[in-house]
Amino acid sequence: MPILLLGAVTAAAGSRPPAVAGAFYPADAAALRQQVDDLLAVAGKPAAAARAIVVPHAGYVYSGATAATGFAALRGAAPRRIILLGPSHQASFAGGALPDRSLDSFATPLGEIAIDGDAVTRLRGNADFQGPPRAHDREHCLEVELPFLQVVAPGARIVPVLVGEETDAATSRRMARALAELLDPATAIVVSSDFTHHGANYGYSPFAGDPHLGDTLLKVGRATADRLAAIDPTGFWYQLEVSGDTVCGRRPLAVLAELLDHAFTGTGSVAALTTSGHVSGSFDFSVTYAAVTFAGSWQGWKDDPAALPLGILTGPEKAELLKLARATLHSHLTHDSALASWFSGSGGDPAWRSAAGAFVTVNNTGRRAETEGKLRACMGIIEAREPLIEAIMSAAVSAAHDPRFPPLTAEELGTVELEVSVLSPTSQVAGPEAIEVGRHGVVLSKSGRRAVFLPQVATEQGWTREEMLDQLSRKAGLPADAWRQGATFEVFTAQVFEEGS
Repeated sequence: MPILLLGAVTAAAGSRPPAVAGAFYPADAAALRQQVDDLLAVAGKPAAAARAIVVPHAGYVYSGATAATGFAALRGAAPRRIILLGPSHQASFAGGALPDRSLDSFATPLGEIAIDGDAVTRLRGNADFQGPPRAHDREHCLEVELPFLQVVAPGARIVPVLVGEETDAATSRRMARALAELLDPATAIVVSSDFTHHGANYGYSPFAGDPHLGDTLLKVGRATADRLAAIDPTGFWYQLEVSGDTVCGRRPLAVLAELLDHAFTGTGSVAALTTSGHVSGSFDFSVTYAAVTFAGSWQGWKDDPAALPLGILTGPEKAELLKLARATLHSHLTHDSALASWFSGSGGDPAWRSAAGAFVTVNNTGRRAETEGKLRACMGIIEAREPLIEAIMSAAVSAAHDPRFPPLTAEELGTVELEVSVLSPTSQVAGPEAIEVGRHGVVLSKSGRRAVFLPQVATEQGWTREEMLDQLSRKAGLPADAWRQGATFEVFTAQVFEEGS
């Protein structure tokens, strides 16, 4: 995109001046107003007013039409306060960054838009909103949304929050809980984000050489945006984390997903989707743009219901969890939307929210199993510290990088079979005589070293208990007989199931 000289837009003392007027959008007020009006006219009138929208933040020539589709849906809600969330491109931090205390407005060529000082003050006391105010100085992602807001919601005040890339899922949930305190019928949320950035200059080009690149990028963007529209925080978060998709606003979008999941009644829809490549005609480097709208009403925050106990898995449940492991590996290794598709097709049993340990084993098949051995990789989590489906996804990603073997490749996915082990909680036993071969998995600990075997390992190898413990000691980096004195043992059981069984 050609960069123009910035226009001479002035701002009053206490107002944040525009940083990208004349570059991302016109610096001349009349030209800017005309462009925004024209884009909104083309967008037309939506079927329902939106309480929250996701819109892109590129130059208007590329993403303005998509953004207008989202803002047109906001107009009918007539909000008086806008919580404005976006990613920080200028500074790295965790949590949210509020504007400097000296600021009371943001300026654009169309004038000034006031900050809701009371709302911002309430957030300043929260530990998750202590990011650096300087992050706002040259940031464009919130600024480019302001002219649209000045037209569709004149007089509305803004609560500008930049969300740092170091923000994790737990912090996103806490930020959403804090922002929920600001929600009322006169409040709307606007999240500024572009989607996949594809091309060598972005350091991300997994689909290079694809003769249908434009269609592929739209498919990936649609799958990700659909997880937002479905108000699926877990599916959205893990699709991006596992695939490595370069959605710049994934952290503020995660905050929005948590807010919608816990403090909103309504539905979402993907209102528009395109790429800069479709606009410019060149896909050498391309950015995907989406507008997602949410119609409904805010409600008081509701915590997740208590997870149901995890019992004996049924055949169909085992099949779904195996599909989850494979979809995770597929999205991780090919960067496609297989994981998002799994979440769209499987609501998941509520019991799967129960914390559980899990392992994913990758087995060679056919000739390769004969020449290289059956085991290709096996990694997992022993402790029940995260929900079952998250443990399986984490285990699958780890298995792709099992340090005992070369990294798993996408080309191998069609020639391997997967096995999932869902673990019971561990319990310490007095000594090795309490270990039942074939029934118990074993965790051996001694001298700061630790190793684990799943229950099926000893049976598959034909080991006695003593042989298993010899091998387990060696796996821990200890002498074979180290288990005989001074070691501690924990045991667990597992539900083990594999593809093709």
